[in-house]
Amino acid sequence: MANIDVPLPDSITKALAAPKCIDMQLPASKKVQLRLPLGGTIKPIPDVTKGLPSTCSLTFNLALQIAPIMASIECLMNVLKFIGAIIDAIKAFKDNPLSIPSSVDKLIQAAEDVAGCIAKVTVPPLGILPFLKDLLLMIARILRCIVEALKSVVEIMDGLELQLATARQNGNDELLAQLTCAKENAELAAAGQMQAIEPIQVLLDLAKPFFSIGGIPEIALPSIGSDTDIDSLKQILETLDTVLGAIETAAEAIPA
Repeated sequence: MANIDVPLPDSITKALAAPKCIDMQLPASKKVQLRLPLGGTIKPIPDVTKGLPSTCSLTFNLALQIAPIMASIECLMNVLKFIGAIIDAIKAFKDNPLSIPSSVDKLIQAAEDVAGCIAKVTVPPLGILPFLKDLLLMIARILRCIVEALKSVVEIMDGLELQLATARQNGNDELLAQLTCAKENAELAAAGQMQAIEPIQVLLDLAKPFFSIGGIPEIALPSIGSDTDIDSLKQILETLDTVLGAIETAAEAIPA
């Protein structure tokens, strides 16, 4: 029996065609950051439990970080304002000794804000150790979330590699294109998960003065490249597992 080719309308042909990779590609998030008024920069910590980070989710994370930072440096800003008033008074007195009354008024006004900050300094030094323990445990939990998410991506990529090899062997170009797109999306997901690693080092750097006071050895994350091929990801996982163990050990050594 002869086969008869029945032409289909272009709209149906287009609907039945295999999707292109560009139609299935996951959106890449933009890098966002916030420069602090006293120097330094904060970067968002992606919530890897909610899937691939987006520019919106990263921006909202920054907003959650900056609120407590602004609250914590309020007294410091008042102290700097007071120091500035002292410097201005000294300069004014040098230029004109008769300007003391107006300079004193500015000093008193700036000192009122600082006086309120001095009254709030009631945290005893012993409170540093529980803080350090909780901080290290928090960092360990974040790092464990990243490790588990990366392990999931590596498992997916392992399966894709096998399917890609089979598709190449069978000469199935259509399936090969779809699997290649899935692999690219998996690599993009891995890159999104690794965005959360850099802010962890920022936290560790900010905690160095507290570590010194509490007698905690300095903890630093090793340099991790941006490669997202499966071999690089497996090496990164081994490194993160080692660092995670060191952080958990340091936290356990601190009395509750």
